[in-house]
Amino acid sequence: MARSPDLRWTRRAVVVLGVVVLLCVGGPVLWPMLNPAVEVERVAPAPPGTASPAPAAPGPGPVTPAPVQAAVEAADATVTRSGADVGIALLDRSTGALATNDEAAEAMNSASLSKLLTAVDVLAGGSSAVTDDDRALLRDALGPSDDPAMNALWSRHGGSAGIERVVARLGLTDTELPGDPSQWGEVKLSARDMTTVLRFVLEGLAPSDRDLVRSAMAGAPARAADGFDQAFGLFDAARRGPAAAKQGWLCCLESSIDLHSAGFLDGDGRYVLAILSNQPFGYGPARTVLDDATDAIRDRLGV
Repeated sequence: MARSPDLRWTRRAVVVLGVVVLLCVGGPVLWPMLNPAVEVERVAPAPPGTASPAPAAPGPGPVTPAPVQAAVEAADATVTRSGADVGIALLDRSTGALATNDEAAEAMNSASLSKLLTAVDVLAGGSSAVTDDDRALLRDALGPSDDPAMNALWSRHGGSAGIERVVARLGLTDTELPGDPSQWGEVKLSARDMTTVLRFVLEGLAPSDRDLVRSAMAGAPARAADGFDQAFGLFDAARRGPAAAKQGWLCCLESSIDLHSAGFLDGDGRYVLAILSNQPFGYGPARTVLDDATDAIRDRLGV
């Protein structure tokens, strides 16, 4: 039997009406499928912690991963000295983009960067309750990089056990315990892991603890407690600005030096940068390597 023309048009109207309703209700879901050129940005979650993550600090506006990677590539291109291993990792907290060079996952002697891991362990509820004396020791260990202060914290809060707790809490992948448990400067870690630690400082610690760590790093004097000149990398005297950093230096295991600079490039803490190096020459040339790499990143990002 032939269908009535009126019935055909009625059914077509119902189909059209159904499509309109579906687009109105499900548009946000269907649109990416209908228009494959649209990409949905996914920001990596913050490392797990005991405190509620703080919102990402305001910045000059989001950037795509490409400029961040270009900044790392520009920095990596400045490393021309034969025999130097330089790991570079740069995190943009506004987008979650992490840019790295080929050596960013290479574990190197931490030198004084392990002081930052111990600070995270102590403040995140490591082995015991935090005392006022602990906080004073943390300020001394993180700012002027005082070794006796670190020795006291290392002994009081479990030493290598504290590093193990931080590795488990933050999911670090390149960090290793020292062969000699008394040598905190020989904790092995990578530039990539350092960006995770630094991000946790801003987003995982309680606000008062976050402020303690960051203010100690930002207020670090140009000359450390042992007399070492900390004005390199993020603390390059010509371009230090609002940077907050933990510097590291160690000589001379296996006829080389370790020289590191890790912290926050800008006052808002949007850009987290870690440059770790193992270099077969003196501190003077090694400083130049870190200065040139950091300057290249600052130039690319405009900070």
